Amino acid sequence: MTLQQLRDFLAVAEQGSFRQAARILGVSQAGLTSSLKALESSLGGALLVRSGRGVHLTEAGRRLYARAIMIDREARRAEDEVLQLHGHAAGPVDVAIGPSMTALLLPRVVADFRARFPKVELRLTGGFFEQILPSLQLGQIDFAVTSVPDEGAGGGLVSTPLLQTRLNVVARKGHPMAGARSLRELATCEWVVMGPPGRPGGTIVRFFEDNGLPTPRAAVRCESFAQVMALVNSTDLLALVPREPRPTTCRPSPCPAPSAGP
Repeated sequence: MTLQQLRDFLAVAEQGSFRQAARILGVSQAGLTSSLKALESSLGGALLVRSGRGVHLTEAGRRLYARAIMIDREARRAEDEVLQLHGHAAGPVDVAIGPSMTALLLPRVVADFRARFPKVELRLTGGFFEQILPSLQLGQIDFAVTSVPDEGAGGGLVSTPLLQTRLNVVARKGHPMAGARSLRELATCEWVVMGPPGRPGGTIVRFFEDNGLPTPRAAVRCESFAQVMALVNSTDLLALVPREPRPTTCRPSPCPAPSAGP
């Protein structure tokens, strides 16, 4: 079993097609087929099954796939580290960013990152912590900048607090409750929220509970600020959104990671 065979296997598994994988890898389909047959021979069993709807993994293939991802990533990291030691800051960096951090930090940091590391390809994905977690554990992304649950990242991961967000209730111009000054006055309103209840995106639920108020009604759940603001601007729904962040002075431990915001 060689690293190239594992990379060939990953390409076919991810594309679901020998033809498409060969095109992406820049090799012949016959050569790719030969590489996969050699890998299967070395492991003593089939990894892929062809059908009219493409290529599918066998049980052995599914198990190898998870390991192959980590092996490939570690190999690429090793290559990048050696290149960096020789003054070549190049290669990709895979980062997952939560919705709040996308809105608050991304526009500020990307230009600076590109200026400092012009040869590094920044590859971004988005999502809530629960969506990002499997990719972090499998090593498919290098790190994430996102809010985490109150109980911490878990899963063998380490989190470092970077900032604290201040939250504002927002409503459309002319909203009947625009003059409200307390959550109690908003107890009967409906909300658009980001993320599941009790998690970072469900902060409004915790705020109401802390003030001895009934659980607010989450009429709509969204995955992006664009969706939230479109609904707030066109309906009587309210939302809780982060304001300008401020850096935290906490150290990674024992200070809990901030969880106010998605």
